[in-house]
Amino acid sequence: MPLPNTQLVQQLAQLALALTAEKDHARLLEKMIDGCMAITNCDAATLYTLDEQDPWLLNFTVVRNLTQEMDSIKLPGVQYQNPNGDNPKLVVAQTFVQQSTINVPDAYHCQQYDFSGTILFDRQFSYHSKSFLCVPLKDHEGEMIGVLQLINAQNDDGKVIPFSTHHQLLVESISSMAATALTKRKLLDAQRDLLEACIKILARAIDRKSPFTGKHCENVPTIATILAQAVCASSQGPFRDIQFSDEEIYELKIAAWLHDCGKIITPEHIIDKSTKLETINDRIALVKSRFTQYKQHLLILNLQKDLQQPQLTSRYKQLDDDLVFLELINRGGEFLSEEAIERIEAIASTEWTDHFGTSHRLLTPDEAGNLKIRRGTLNDQERKTIQDHIVVTQEMLAALPYPKTLKNVPEIAGNHHECINGKGYPKGLTGAQMSLRARIMCIADIFEALTAPDRPYKKGMMLSQALTIIGRMVEAGQLDQPLFALFVESRAYIQYAHTHMADSQVDEPDLDTLPGLQPMADIHLAATGE
Repeated sequence: MPLPNTQLVQQLAQLALALTAEKDHARLLEKMIDGCMAITNCDAATLYTLDEQDPWLLNFTVVRNLTQEMDSIKLPGVQYQNPNGDNPKLVVAQTFVQQSTINVPDAYHCQQYDFSGTILFDRQFSYHSKSFLCVPLKDHEGEMIGVLQLINAQNDDGKVIPFSTHHQLLVESISSMAATALTKRKLLDAQRDLLEACIKILARAIDRKSPFTGKHCENVPTIATILAQAVCASSQGPFRDIQFSDEEIYELKIAAWLHDCGKIITPEHIIDKSTKLETINDRIALVKSRFTQYKQHLLILNLQKDLQQPQLTSRYKQLDDDLVFLELINRGGEFLSEEAIERIEAIASTEWTDHFGTSHRLLTPDEAGNLKIRRGTLNDQERKTIQDHIVVTQEMLAALPYPKTLKNVPEIAGNHHECINGKGYPKGLTGAQMSLRARIMCIADIFEALTAPDRPYKKGMMLSQALTIIGRMVEAGQLDQPLFALFVESRAYIQYAHTHMADSQVDEPDLDTLPGLQPMADIHLAATGE
């Protein structure tokens, strides 16, 4: 066998590097075909791969022809085994079945294989297929995955010649290398798909753990990705020189899917706490029964002449008013005033002793403490339990062995409750201590929570209202001002709104009055964090 010349060695070296470095399946196969065509100086090539649905069908995956335009031509697949179990005499089918290379010098003078379809193609498109080289493609376990077919090798004068033994060995080597690279890439992709599926299962389990979180873990990645893409598309301001790679965008998505994984340990009765007195159930029912019990005690006093009828009537009315008041503040909808707190304490101080000698109060100390929550429905301990989910998230994410491309997931996912001014939790980081993608997560997390239309405890906010609240948080130094300006000016918010918010929520914010908004051209970012 003659030694390959310097140019051929360079071609093989470049092709080997290209095949091992390529991550896209389609481009890997195209590079293999183009490399084989260049080395053998052939005019056409076809790659057949197994159909995912039909186990007996080989599909045209890549088609090349230097003298015939093939883009608009739809070619049917090749059945390598008939329903009756016979194998067609087609050269591609036989290559696949025999799992060995077939080299045909002249298809028009070959009796061993069926080239009737080739001859029909030639007549239809004024082409002449002569020499064929069909090479089987096997994966790392020796399983057949396809066939590479080269057509019409040519000499230096452009004359069609048979494929030489030398070229056959080269093509077999390249095909083997390409098949190995392809299966390696498929294995890596399968592992990546499995990892992503496991992450999404965990996130969706957290979302379904409570109707109060809806699709939060599922939607935050969408918002984060849209904002990250806006950063990449920015041509002015602090982000004009920032470009996230595909791997960095993917890392952000994974972090967004995992950002609330610590909620897996948060008790449902705290996540779902829709009233101040709710634990396993709403204890306002116990308070009502206690009010009824106290009324009965007063009635007994009246019958015993220890309480006059006008006093009983007045006390009954006061109790009814107090119960209505407690039912109202139990919902936690409004900020609680000092007068309301004093009234709760007065109600809680009401006590009596029944005829068995047992002492009772209208409100227990725990009930009174919960009813005095100034805003929302969570007391300090419950709020801390909710906030602790981010600590658990950080602990869970720090314990995972990440590939290099996902090493920043803990930082991106674990800091979404931090604030630019250092007053967030759990670490009290400042904006300069957070990566740009972590700051993106902060905005994505809050925007989804405000606009989500699928929460049973509230209606999704109007788009303009949500942006106003985020703008006020920007003014308070909690969120990244340049990112918020980009979020608004790029209209990234509307891209999300049209696909994930109810039509009734989508209105047009008044940018002239929107708080926290400053033109991108006037913004100077202290640190990008990337």
